[in-house]
Amino acid sequence: MYSALIVAAGGGTRMHLSYNKIFCLIRGKAMLLYSVDAFRADPDFDEIVIVHAPSEAAEVKTLLEGREVRLVPGGATRQESVRNGLEAISHPIVFIHDAARPNLRQADLDKLKAHLSEAPALSLGVKSKDTLKTVENGLITGSVDRETTYAMQTPQVFPTAKIKLAHARCANAPVPYTDDTSVYFAGLGEAVALVEGDYGNIKVTTMSDLRLLEDIL
Repeated sequence: MYSALIVAAGGGTRMHLSYNKIFCLIRGKAMLLYSVDAFRADPDFDEIVIVHAPSEAAEVKTLLEGREVRLVPGGATRQESVRNGLEAISHPIVFIHDAARPNLRQADLDKLKAHLSEAPALSLGVKSKDTLKTVENGLITGSVDRETTYAMQTPQVFPTAKIKLAHARCANAPVPYTDDTSVYFAGLGEAVALVEGDYGNIKVTTMSDLRLLEDIL
């Protein structure tokens, strides 16, 4: 059995919303509920911890009524929120997932679980489709090898004790890390194995992402 930690303490600033995007309705269902229900449907997950914005505790509790989850107040950054959530995890393996990726499919969970016997830490990811460049002061300064460049997705899977230690060691980093593979490597010096993900596992950051998910969910 495994734990799922869903990070839902973000906001809607890049979508120009006055509220947290996890409450956005996609085909009449709040975004957060898609991820929660994906884990609830998997028999290998018997614990779901959700990190929420402290000011939204009542709204999140109401939204999740009838679903057995544990709620934990988040922090000022994603990194701090994950660190808070990890304190509530009871299983030795944790799947950390962003609530902003509502199109989590059973096939992706199954792939991650299948690879756990090969590597202790895993992340879904997809190869970049675009030509990537580095830019400084508005000018293109170089190219990035597309063949070795992947976009990270979630869930990302870790031994609970080790990712907690990595977060503790990185708590005072001058610039917050934006995903947990970075924390794991910086804190422990250990690489995370890549598992090929699905391009449909979209992270909602703009209104166009939301409209795209309306078509595929």
